[in-house]
Amino acid sequence: MFDLGDKIRHKKELIDMSLKIIRENLPGSLESFLKMGLKKDGIYKQLEFALQNVLDICNEINSTLELGIVVGYEDIVGNLHKAKIIDDSLKEKLEFLIQLREVLIYNYDLIQDEIAFKNMPEYLAMIEDFLAFTQRFLEGQKWLES
Repeated sequence: MFDLGDKIRHKKELIDMSLKIIRENLPGSLESFLKMGLKKDGIYKQLEFALQNVLDICNEINSTLELGIVVGYEDIVGNLHKAKIIDDSLKEKLEFLIQLREVLIYNYDLIQDEIAFKNMPEYLAMIEDFLAFTQRFLEGQKWLES
């Protein structure tokens, strides 16, 4: 059976793989991105997969540390913040990423490729910030540094 650290490391590897695939396939121009067809959908799917794994890690921490009962991902992030495991900045980023995941899953037809392409580096940076937190968490460092 996996312990919390093993589960987090596995999910972290999956996130790293998704980010690598996105970076390797994201073209340098909007025009090229708009012409990608199914490959563009694959980029969105990898982003969704990475976001799901981010939220799975949050859920693993919340449930292992028994931080509270949850109804949705917002509750998980709220519990992590209330327990001072994540700071205000990461809480805001995670709340945004939850919304982005919801759009990718439930409102895919509303995605505006131009905006998504322009903001993709920011989305990836938010996930990278979470991965940095995850690494500190795994290393047993202080979760919130002043």
